[in-house]
Amino acid sequence: MQITAQRRIGLIIGLILGVGYSVTSNLINLWVMPDIPFQETLLSRSVLIVVSTAFFSVLGLLAAWTDEITPSIILSAVVGTLASSIWTLVFESGSRIGASFFILFFIFLPRVFFYLPFSWLVRWLIDKFTHHAYGARVPLIKKITPVFVSFVIIVFIGSLARVSEAEQKSLIRMKELIEEGLPASSRTELPDALQDVEGFVQRAEGEYSFSLGADPDVLPVQRPFVQYGEEEPFIIVQFENGFRFGCVFSPPYIMPACIDY
Repeated sequence: MQITAQRRIGLIIGLILGVGYSVTSNLINLWVMPDIPFQETLLSRSVLIVVSTAFFSVLGLLAAWTDEITPSIILSAVVGTLASSIWTLVFESGSRIGASFFILFFIFLPRVFFYLPFSWLVRWLIDKFTHHAYGARVPLIKKITPVFVSFVIIVFIGSLARVSEAEQKSLIRMKELIEEGLPASSRTELPDALQDVEGFVQRAEGEYSFSLGADPDVLPVQRPFVQYGEEEPFIIVQFENGFRFGCVFSPPYIMPACIDY
């Protein structure tokens, strides 16, 4: 009976922490930049939040699976790391599937340093609920406080999914350029950055959205030389009619290099 209660608590704690992380990480950029039309992923954000929350609930359950602490923590961490790595490989790696095992190794490795502490945290919180001196009555507030503090920490970690300052500047500037370019009736009337985008005047119409690309080098454009470590955001613009193009922003993130993509 005790192990059943322990697993139930683990499931609930995983659910609570999962809600904090999933909601924050998936919506932080919409909260910070409500005027930027971010592109929906293959799965809608609401579905991602539900799936991600359920995933963390399962990890909480696994962290409470056995009486022994170490095997449960390792089980939860390994399942979390492996499952999230495969998810990233399948839904976010695109054409790189051919190098799947090589990529999986480098995706897997950093995630261990998130899921291992997370699993340990869940188990520690479980112990706060289930282990206390024989006959002692522990006030509910004393049990809940560590969970609340952990929830706040997890929300903060989820907020790290926010785009960088360079990406934020680039997204805002990208929207300004498109709004300037949409009324144009000829290429010469377009902003300089958009004049190399083939078909913009004829096909850029209707709603559009932005997504951030991972590798700016895939866009065949000439860019200014930048210092090592300088960020160069790669923005993909997608119109509802299927027309799309890409832009790479180099510091100071005002004049991008754009081309149809």
